[in-house]
Amino acid sequence: MIYTEKEFSLKDNRLCTLRSAAASDAAAMIEFLRISNEETYFMLRYPEEIMLTENEETTILKKWEEQQNKLLLLALISGEIVGSCGLAPVADNLKTKHRGQFGISVKQNYWGLGIGSVLVQEILSFAKNNRIEQVELGVYSDNLRAQKLYERFGFTAWGRLPNAYKLKDGSYRDEINMVLHL
Repeated sequence: MIYTEKEFSLKDNRLCTLRSAAASDAAAMIEFLRISNEETYFMLRYPEEIMLTENEETTILKKWEEQQNKLLLLALISGEIVGSCGLAPVADNLKTKHRGQFGISVKQNYWGLGIGSVLVQEILSFAKNNRIEQVELGVYSDNLRAQKLYERFGFTAWGRLPNAYKLKDGSYRDEINMVLHL
C-alpha cells in the first residue's frame, strides 16, 4: 500500500519523514536491516543472515507497494532510513484476514526520540482503516523498552514461548506474545 508522506517533529526538534517503502529503497533497506540487526539481538536475525540481493529486495518491496492490505513504513531523517515498521495479514484466508502481524525496528542512535511511537501510531491507523481487527506481535522477554511502548498503545501480553530465541552465546530468551484488539 502507498502511504501519503508525512513529517513529524521529534523530541530533539528534528524532522522525521514517514513514507511507504518503495522498490527504489532496496539497497538502503538492505543496509538498514544489516545495521539494525547488528545493533541489538532483539531482532529475528543476525546481520550475516541478511543475504538478500538488491534485486530480491526490490521484488519484496514491490509486493509491499502493490498489496492494499500490507504497509511497510520508513522513517527517514535527512534522507537516511532510521526506522521501519510493517503490518501484514497473518494470512489472506477468510478466517484470518482480520489479524495483522506487526514488526518494527529503529536504529539505536535514534531510540528515545519518539520515532517508534510515531510508527506505531501510523501503522495502527492503517490497520483500523483496513479492517484489521487484531494486531499481533512477538517481543523478546527482556526487551522491556519495546514492551512498554506496545503497552502504551494498548497491547496486552497473552502468552510466553519459552526459549523462543537462541543467541550465539548459547543463552535463550523467551518471546512474549502481545495483541491489540482494535
